[in-house]
Amino acid sequence: MVVKFNKKVISVKKIISVMGLSLALLLSGFVYADTKVGVIDVVSILQQMPQREAVSKALDSEFEPRAKVLQEEEKKANDAAQKLQKDGMTLSTSDKTKLTKIVKAFEDKAKEFSMDYRKRENEEANKLLVKIQEAVKVVAANEKYDLVLKAEAAFYATDTVDITSKVLEQVKK
Repeated sequence: MVVKFNKKVISVKKIISVMGLSLALLLSGFVYADTKVGVIDVVSILQQMPQREAVSKALDSEFEPRAKVLQEEEKKANDAAQKLQKDGMTLSTSDKTKLTKIVKAFEDKAKEFSMDYRKRENEEANKLLVKIQEAVKVVAANEKYDLVLKAEAAFYATDTVDITSKVLEQVKK
């Protein structure tokens, strides 16, 4: 069956499809009306966690001996680089090679140190994130949240759905 409307031909199937889709969208709003949503600021929780301070001190003490050695080597590398720049034209090839090796060795050790530190820092941060996830699960279960999002994922959220402080309190327990 075909219906003419404003000089356009519209099939009954299209009308039924549009009405069905409209009804489904309307009813889906009622289904999700009771969904309880919470939002957390993970970065804020990480910065305020008491465990973060302990992790930072542990990392500093773990890497302190290497950092001291690296600082001493940095002085030697800076001296070698200055000598290369200042006397580069008059130095022999073997002296240039020695000084270049000193600078290169320092740069390699500094890069390795930085990578090792970042790796350990990420490992420890992941442990803290696991604690945050556990705290979110506890708060969500206790307060019957259906969905908890990171604040960064939400374009807009009111303070009434922000559960950052509740999660932080749970993490501190």
